[in-house]
Amino acid sequence: MTTSETSAQTASDRLAAPGVEHGWMQPLLGNWTVAMRVWPGLGAEPFSIPGMTAERHLILGGRYLRETLIGGDGVTVREATLGYNRLEGRFELVTVDSYEPGQMIYTGRGDETPELLPLHGISIEAGMGPEPTGRKRDLRFDFAVHGPDSNSQRIHVRYPGGASYLFVEQVFTRQG
Repeated sequence: MTTSETSAQTASDRLAAPGVEHGWMQPLLGNWTVAMRVWPGLGAEPFSIPGMTAERHLILGGRYLRETLIGGDGVTVREATLGYNRLEGRFELVTVDSYEPGQMIYTGRGDETPELLPLHGISIEAGMGPEPTGRKRDLRFDFAVHGPDSNSQRIHVRYPGGASYLFVEQVFTRQG
């Protein structure tokens, strides 16, 4: 690229292009078998959701990682998009799933390591009973890379005035 081409590039063009930070997503790419456990409350015993798989690939020229989580019946249960916002200097994750009525939005705080990417968000709980609870909750979504063929996602929940606890754990094992 010549000097004139570089100077003609807009800030938006430069900052939208993948940077070194996007390399964090490389170990997450591929097709995965997923072991999922859910803890319905603080101190509760977890239950498992069997037969899940996931597909992850880069979209929009390598800017974002798209994850599709598929239930044992072959139906998609979650779509997620992870990217690095070079303007704000943070990772951002947006998820939509068949478990909650709204989008979940998480942002990083610049405390990622090569093995761990913690993201933070806030949501209003619908609840597991017949009526919505409407409780606000703080969420921490941790991506952890355990090696080239294994990674995990853990979602921790904390309600106002309460202790944080592990709510969802998904362990991804590379297929093939």
